[in-house]
Amino acid sequence: MNGERIFLDTAFVLALLNRRDQYHLKAKSLLIRLRAASEIWVSEAILIEIGNGLAAVNRQGASDFIRSCYITPNMNVVTIDTPLLRKASDLYQSRDDKQWGLTDCISFVIMKENHLYLAMTADKHFHQAGFEAMMLS
Repeated sequence: MNGERIFLDTAFVLALLNRRDQYHLKAKSLLIRLRAASEIWVSEAILIEIGNGLAAVNRQGASDFIRSCYITPNMNVVTIDTPLLRKASDLYQSRDDKQWGLTDCISFVIMKENHLYLAMTADKHFHQAGFEAMMLS
């Protein structure tokens, strides 16, 4: 393990499990780094997006990935409870100058509260929020 603590975003998993995704090769190249991470964080909101995004492309891959998140030792799956959703909703409402979705805001709250800086994503919104979007580097 390399000691990195990484937040996993929808964009990475969609790219990894869909060969036609523009970021597929980038996701594959970062997979080694992800596997070596000491902690991987993901929210159940992200898992829902993965299931939705891959429903017609790689349903089995999405199902397998989602199940694996709950049994992989270095994975932290964050449940979306009412206090988290309220914090994310407050952030969402306060940043009407951005096009951040509610799931992005959930991710940002989780990252801030858990002192995470690295996001395995190609989503520029993470960079706007002050985090490193690893697939864009």
